[in-house]
Amino acid sequence: MGCCSYSIGTIVDISDNINEEYKFITIAKIPGDIYTYTRLVYSKETIILDCEYKEISIDELNIGDTIVAFHSNAMTMSIPPQTSVFIIEVK
Repeated sequence: MGCCSYSIGTIVDISDNINEEYKFITIAKIPGDIYTYTRLVYSKETIILDCEYKEISIDELNIGDTIVAFHSNAMTMSIPPQTSVFIIEVK
């Protein structure tokens, strides 16, 4: 997939940003190992789907949910890396 990448992980944190239009969703391939974390930058354009592919809101996501996140190929070099998320599928 050339336009974006995907990551599978467990939600370990959902936090607000200073700018109310964005939120941070941190996922981990191995919870407790910061080197497997990815911080997804959620915006109003992000689509969130439940396990039946019905659209849900960010308020329906929970810490501990396993998700597939389709995100930008561009990522920061920080730990954890940050990237814009386009689609989130709850599994």
